[in-house]
Amino acid sequence: MAGYDALLWRALHRVLLVLAIGVLGLLLGLGHAPTRTDSLLGALVVALVVLPVAVAVRRMTPVARSNLRQVPRHRPLMAVTAGLLGLVLLLVTWWTVRNAVLPGSLSPLALALVGVVLAAAAALLHRAPRRRR
Repeated sequence: MAGYDALLWRALHRVLLVLAIGVLGLLLGLGHAPTRTDSLLGALVVALVVLPVAVAVRRMTPVARSNLRQVPRHRPLMAVTAGLLGLVLLLVTWWTVRNAVLPGSLSPLALALVGVVLAAAAALLHRAPRRRR
């Protein structure tokens, strides 16, 4: 697992950046009344998130891919960050589908923004200098 930490964190940081810009852009750019065509922007954000994850997983060896199940036990902060980002992606996907069918609500995006902030805090904890005893 140790050899792929940098690759996984880099992918998580890219996903965090895309989701932060995407969610904030959707919230600020859509105003108070999103239309059905605005769902295309949500679909673009989802696609831009899936791409770095697919590239990171593809670069890993088959053994490393099978070891991804060990991440929660050995790298809990990475698992928390990935889980929060997955939840944000789910909320953006939910908003995209819901807005395509029944436009007008931004509430899933507001929840997604809270998730992005929490994921950013978890990612900052990873970058914080550790005290040596």
